[in-house]
Amino acid sequence: MSRSVRKGLVGWLALALALCPWVVAEAHLFHKTFELPDTQLTKDYWLLVQLIEFPNERFELAVGVYQGALRVRLKPGGFRKWLTRPNEPGMVYKADYQLQRWSGTLAAEVQRLDRTYGTTLHQQITEGLGARQAEPVQQAFRQAFFYWLSELSEAIWGHLEHPETPARLYQFFFRYFSVGLEAFLTINHRVDYLLLRSTIEAIEPALGDSERAIPPSPEAYQQQRRRFLRVLAKALRIPARA
Repeated sequence: MSRSVRKGLVGWLALALALCPWVVAEAHLFHKTFELPDTQLTKDYWLLVQLIEFPNERFELAVGVYQGALRVRLKPGGFRKWLTRPNEPGMVYKADYQLQRWSGTLAAEVQRLDRTYGTTLHQQITEGLGARQAEPVQQAFRQAFFYWLSELSEAIWGHLEHPETPARLYQFFFRYFSVGLEAFLTINHRVDYLLLRSTIEAIEPALGDSERAIPPSPEAYQQQRRRFLRVLAKALRIPARA
C-alpha cells in the first residue's frame, strides 16, 4: 500500500496534534487525569456501539451514524433518550497537515479498508445492522481497528525524525486501542491483552523525549510495533498478509 493511500486515515489525525500541544506535556499512558484525544471516527464508533448494545438496541439510528446521515447525542438527564440532527463534520486532520472540515463517515473509512486490504467488512457491518445483530458489527469493527492501528503505527514510524509528532500520534494510537479493542481483549483474551498493554508501554520510551533531548530509538520502536501487531492479529484471528 502506498504512503499516499495510508494517509487517507492517519493524515487527518496529524492536524489535531497542533491544536493539542498540552497532551504531550501532561500525558502518560494509563494516567487518567486528562482526557485522551478523540477524533470524529472514535466518537461515531463509540456512539454506534451504545446504540446497538442491549438494552438500547436502536439499530435504525446506528445505521444513520454509520452512514454519516445523522449525528446522534444522548439527551442530558435522560437515559435512552436520543437527539438526532443533521451531519455536522468535525475538525480533524487531513493529509499534508492541512486543517479541514472532515466530511468522512465510518462507512466510507470501512469501504476504504475493504479496497486496500481485500476485506468485506462493509458488507458484514451492513448485514449485521440490517439483521439487528450486534456481534457481527462489533467483530467487523475490531478488524477495522486492527488496520487503523497498523496504519497509525506506520505513520508514527514515518515521523520519528520529527521532535514532537510521534509522541502526539502515540496518544491517538492508544485512544484507538482503548476505544476499539481494550474491553473485548480484557474479557476474551486476557493474556494477550496484558502482553499488548506492556508492548504499548514499551513503545512510548522508544519515541524519545524532545524536552530532555532524548532521541527516538527506531530499532526498539520497530521491534515493539511488530510485536504489537503480531499479537493483536493472533488475538483477533486476522490472517497474516503476504
